[in-house]
Amino acid sequence: MPERKNSNRPAGKSDDGMLKGSGMALAELHKALKALAFYPVSHPLREEILLRAYQSIKGLMIESGLSLVVHRSGLSFADREEKIESSRMILSLAKELFTREIQRLSFLPDLTYSDFMAFITLLAQEPQRLIAEGGVARFLSLSGITTIVANEINISAVFTKRASGGPAEAFFPGEGLAGSDGEAGGSSNRNTGTAVDAAWGESGRVVEQQPLDRLDDLTAQELFSLMEKEFDDSRYVRMANLLEGKGCSLKEDGGFDLLFLMLLGLLNQNADATRSEQQRDVSLRTFHYLAGGTMLEHLLDHLEDESFKQKEIVYLVLHHQGKETVDAVIPRLVASDCQFARKALTTALLRLGSPAVPALLALLTDGNWQVVRAAASVLGEMRNRDAVKGLALTAYHADTRVRLEAIRALAEIGGREATMLLLDLFRDQNKAIRRQVILWLGVTRNESALQPLLDLVLERDFAGKNLTLKKEALLAIGRIKDSRSLGTLIRLVEKRHVLFPGRWEELKLLALETIGRLDGKESQDFLRKIASRGGRIGRASAAVLQNLGEGTRGEND
Repeated sequence: MPERKNSNRPAGKSDDGMLKGSGMALAELHKALKALAFYPVSHPLREEILLRAYQSIKGLMIESGLSLVVHRSGLSFADREEKIESSRMILSLAKELFTREIQRLSFLPDLTYSDFMAFITLLAQEPQRLIAEGGVARFLSLSGITTIVANEINISAVFTKRASGGPAEAFFPGEGLAGSDGEAGGSSNRNTGTAVDAAWGESGRVVEQQPLDRLDDLTAQELFSLMEKEFDDSRYVRMANLLEGKGCSLKEDGGFDLLFLMLLGLLNQNADATRSEQQRDVSLRTFHYLAGGTMLEHLLDHLEDESFKQKEIVYLVLHHQGKETVDAVIPRLVASDCQFARKALTTALLRLGSPAVPALLALLTDGNWQVVRAAASVLGEMRNRDAVKGLALTAYHADTRVRLEAIRALAEIGGREATMLLLDLFRDQNKAIRRQVILWLGVTRNESALQPLLDLVLERDFAGKNLTLKKEALLAIGRIKDSRSLGTLIRLVEKRHVLFPGRWEELKLLALETIGRLDGKESQDFLRKIASRGGRIGRASAAVLQNLGEGTRGEND
């Protein structure tokens, strides 16, 4: 069936209203996750916040429920045209889901409060533990939660059967479902009800169970159709071995649409708990064999195409292909000059998550500086602590461009080890490196860097060589927004400097702006005191107060 559009939207409700309402409702889910960790079990606010989040999710549902797609830049509806605003809480929620390798999250209409509570409790666990023990989808299954589904894509929504009874729409634009090897419209048992059967059409002979010595005569589609219904291990293994050979022929002849349907079916068989462990292992082995080589390159070609709309299902396949995906994506990422293609390729690596880290770390020693920089960039966005040791060497790479990227990556990863490395680079001979360190310590609001930044601002510099760095440091302090910096900034503004007063005045002006970014009555009182003195510093302080606007006046009325 085609994916359902939201036809239950209230009349007269504007796009902006829906957008804002969606964001506010989903923000309640983020609050619930935080409340679980912050409030003790007996605290009344805990239950109130969790109940409100549950009601918000129920309120967002349409007839088919609520299905969300998780991106690096936020959340979107999987089955509606409305957009979800990228507020701070939505971005934080997306990050929480993303770090737990959740790319798609669906709440079904019969969602119960007990299932919702169990899911939030599950989500509150450490991401590393969840991933190491099989992922959120496995935990949901073990917990018996059937009203919440993670990372399951409805294949029938992609391969839709036309109402006329003709062949299904091709997965790839501009291509038919048949390969050029004459297997179009191949046989399948129409009673299976699978998306694969629907896509192959209704023509062709029905294949019943065949003796082992006659399986060679079947086409790839016919073999796969039998595998869908086969639960005997020896027969299944025999069919899988034959399918690998016939799948190679499909790849050689360009039958990628048929091959893709098989890949999705193999993933379904691998996830089928009713099958034996041997069958599940064999299905995954066959998947890896068929998904590699030219098929993988074909998928990446479409991923780089801006007009291609089914990227999520391609990410699903690439995620399961592991290291081979990394090896295929990196050269494309390095060679691409298209921003859209680079984002799609980077997302493919991010969706791999932890399994991609070893391969990316190995690329940090590559002889091509562009490869090294691309690998460092992805590792930074993954925020994986295991990457710190590899990036420590990259931060001292011979190419400055690589060093700058490694610094950004270390700052995004954060943590004690990464921060110590960045502070070591604080005194690097290369000023571009020092500026990058200061910039990203501020952007990531690293509170551990606060005192070193303050020390840099106050240190003596008779030649004025570090004036630019001092300004950068003040900007970084303003981004960190830590009230502990207020005392030092006040002393900087009030102190009289006989030597190089012009230089110090520039810093005082920036210090006033930084003080204005600190919340609290003490900072605003100081700005008023300085503003009352007049002069250039006083006027600058008054301007900072004015820029604070109604919020400042409201706090002191």
